[in-house]
Amino acid sequence: MYKLQPLFKSVGETPHPSCVYKMKKISDHFNNKVTDGTDCNTEDNATSNNCEVEQLEKRWTEITSRLQRLQSELAAIKTGSSSGLSSFIDAGERSFQDLVIHASPSNPPHSLPLLRERMEKLGVSVYARTHVHSAVAGNKLLNDTLKSFISSDSRLERSQARMAITLIWIKAGDGEEPSLIVSPSSQAAAINGEANIVRYLARYVPGLLDYEDQPLKATQIDQFLDLTESTAPLGCRGSKRDRAATLQSLDNTLSSRKSLEESSNEVGLVDFVVYSALVNSCTEKDIGKNIRAWMDRCRSTVKQATAPSNSKRSILENYLTELGIAFRTLEHPAVFTVAAMMEHISHLAGFHAKNLLVKDKKTGKLYLITARHDAAIQLSQVSKMIGAKELRFADVETLEATLGVQQGSVTPFALLNDAQQQLVTFVLDGQLWDETNGKDSYLNFHPLTNEATTSITVAGFKTFLKATGHDPIIIQV
Repeated sequence: MYKLQPLFKSVGETPHPSCVYKMKKISDHFNNKVTDGTDCNTEDNATSNNCEVEQLEKRWTEITSRLQRLQSELAAIKTGSSSGLSSFIDAGERSFQDLVIHASPSNPPHSLPLLRERMEKLGVSVYARTHVHSAVAGNKLLNDTLKSFISSDSRLERSQARMAITLIWIKAGDGEEPSLIVSPSSQAAAINGEANIVRYLARYVPGLLDYEDQPLKATQIDQFLDLTESTAPLGCRGSKRDRAATLQSLDNTLSSRKSLEESSNEVGLVDFVVYSALVNSCTEKDIGKNIRAWMDRCRSTVKQATAPSNSKRSILENYLTELGIAFRTLEHPAVFTVAAMMEHISHLAGFHAKNLLVKDKKTGKLYLITARHDAAIQLSQVSKMIGAKELRFADVETLEATLGVQQGSVTPFALLNDAQQQLVTFVLDGQLWDETNGKDSYLNFHPLTNEATTSITVAGFKTFLKATGHDPIIIQV
């Protein structure tokens, strides 16, 4: 219908995205006129210049906004701010890491549980599991602690995690160091040594160590980490003469401070790598009193801050054994409801229980209520029985702070964690207190983890409560 002339180089280019709104008609270009009859070399050029200015201003605004965000992220990395680091990591700046660590039961990497706990505090969700290779399944060193050396919250699925760590106990030569495989398909060689594993993770997760932006501190950290290499003074194959001199120097260093990181009074990752080396290579008589006190602080940190659920179970079982209380434990998948629990333990003899941690709204007093799993519990009636004003369910933070267990793992065995403070009053269903129930004189509770159920006699349970200082209030429900 129309005959168009070819386009010449004289047709001006219009910057994106304004071309949708500012492009001139081709016919007007060839006629040297715009639609309103004005000269294209005047008003049109002015419009084009204004458009370019607007585009530059817009781009400048975008660049400065992005710069501000980068500066905020950098500040978060330097200060170790968990909120800042969480947004940095969740924004996709870091890809999913699937790590496999091989270690010998004779040389365990004791810093690994603390590494997992610190990364989670920095916003990195970690899916962690421990496996035993068939070649070392019968190794006498593999106690319950090593079998559950590192584990994550059982409610965390692998697909939800930012990092997966699989620890595999293998058969290895004496003094062989732990090794890390990051990418089996492309990694030419493993990362060997606990110190190098910590270095790798410190670079992957900003905030674990003040490592890159403080050269002097990085050098001091490296000096301690280098002492733990297998052939170094504190390594398993190190010279005994060099080890004695290094231990003396280390004891002198710890005489004036509580941590190897000079700016901190709390034990950290550097302390744990060195601690791990000492546990694996030195005897009690080799170390001085300052190192011994420092190692006690490291052990305390492990037990309180990094103990996974299965380790808590081991602590309970050791406590029952010390009291001379017989028990048996059935392992099963993690359960979070009574119905799910009964699918796995209904065949066990004795009473099964449900447990509620509640709080008096008026006084703030805490009560742990334990009753038969099928009993109807009405808090209004229980309030009258125990003389409370109004009972409400306690929050998760209170549960973990007082009983030391997570939601889904509430159990009267958790009163062990309240033995010192005595913040919780125990309220018990009367039928669970009667020793004349024949075969039903057994009680079944979670052993501080919802991945198992422990059976105990009523008499044994009474001994446990007496030892923890919890005289129960007996009610009939």
